[in-house]
Amino acid sequence: MRTLKTMNDWLVVGTDIKIESLSYYLDKLYTQLESLAEDFKARMESEAQKIEDDAEKDRFFEFYEDDYWHHTEVFPSLFLNSFHIAAYSLLETEIYNIARHIGKKQNQKFDVSEIRGGDYLESACYYIKKLTGIDAKDDSQFSCWPGLKDGQRLRNIIVHSSGKVTTASNTSLARKCGVYNASRKEVTMTIDYCKSFIKLLKTFFSEMYTEITVGNYLQ
Repeated sequence: MRTLKTMNDWLVVGTDIKIESLSYYLDKLYTQLESLAEDFKARMESEAQKIEDDAEKDRFFEFYEDDYWHHTEVFPSLFLNSFHIAAYSLLETEIYNIARHIGKKQNQKFDVSEIRGGDYLESACYYIKKLTGIDAKDDSQFSCWPGLKDGQRLRNIIVHSSGKVTTASNTSLARKCGVYNASRKEVTMTIDYCKSFIKLLKTFFSEMYTEITVGNYLQ
């Protein structure tokens, strides 16, 4: 049973619920996509059984080949790439929220949103470090920071390059994360990577809230 006495307690619960909801959404929708692909395959095979001529049957399967490809590869890929964008957006939103509450707690006139630069994750972590000394980029304290930055780079490839991998460093990153589609030279998210990124989010925020609690920054 949780006791919600401080702002930190409320933020912990809110973040946990959002991450768990995202995890449920991933499992539920991916399972549905798999089921739809299996149903499509079963219907095509059932229809094919009604065709006696082998050549006609081959033409039948060839006609629906693209549809089958969409069900088994395109739709899951679109979903998982979009899911990763949403998961990364949650990371930015929650860390920004933490930074803003710490600033309010200390009656800071300078808000985290006033930090220049387009990297919201880095800006929020910089703001938190300046006000509390907590350094999210210190991987001796935050074990998953390198993984989060990898996730950020993958997200940027999807958003800014439509998933196309055009540099050696990005190719290496995508290979390392198991999301490189060599035939298409692009990032194609997998269910395993998306699940692992959710775990990174859980670990990161657990470590962050622990440091905030120890330092009494949101009591």
